[in-house]
Amino acid sequence: MNIAIADRLVELRRSRGYSQEELAAALGVSRQAVSKWERAESSPDTDNLIALARLYGISLDSLLLHAAENDGCAAAAAPEAESQEVHEDETDRLFAASAAWDAAEREAVRRRRQGLRRALTRFPYPVAITLLYLALGFALGWWHPGWMLYLTIPLYYGVVNSL
Repeated sequence: MNIAIADRLVELRRSRGYSQEELAAALGVSRQAVSKWERAESSPDTDNLIALARLYGISLDSLLLHAAENDGCAAAAAPEAESQEVHEDETDRLFAASAAWDAAEREAVRRRRQGLRRALTRFPYPVAITLLYLALGFALGWWHPGWMLYLTIPLYYGVVNSL
């Protein structure tokens, strides 16, 4: 990794108000890894670069090629300014689509959990426990220790409600 990209990572992190620890926690890496990226001792892998771009709300090109745009001559950058605006619009559209996809995925998971919770709360667990208690009592004579099965009813509903 070159120094320009490392400086860009430091600049982006500070402009967004993240400490190295907060950024590391958001990316699921160690603080030392973030420090090494910012000192140009190592490079983030592709997954972390994508996560950084998403976190900062910029494209990978903006993340990695920002220094090249600033160092290049003004004449070469002028014709590309209009295409850069189009590219940023495309990037914004892709980020919006990605956010919509993530939201739809979270909603689908929530609906599945809600359906599972509904099914488990409709299951007559106390009736099943009573039948099990009677079966153990008549078959094995476990009347006295069998009553402890009833202690599982609040546990069952506690687990179901935590889903």
